[in-house]
Amino acid sequence: MVNHFGINSGFMLFQALNCLLPLIWLGLSIAALYGLKKRTLNQTALALWAILISFLPVLGAIAFWIISPNNPEQDGAG
Repeated sequence: MVNHFGINSGFMLFQALNCLLPLIWLGLSIAALYGLKKRTLNQTALALWAILISFLPVLGAIAFWIISPNNPEQDGAG
């Protein structure tokens, strides 16, 4: 669908989504790295999680939140 300015609205929607994906990746990665900072893990585990979160777009951050290593909320629960 082309409007009277010659702009294809389908193309504009596609471009907007392409701009949002890197922002989503960046937001998820920053949130996961911040959450990782709060965890009590050994240095090797911290480094591996940081590499996984940084180099696997979206999947690394999602994996961190799903697996949730050494979740501080569960430490006191019995």
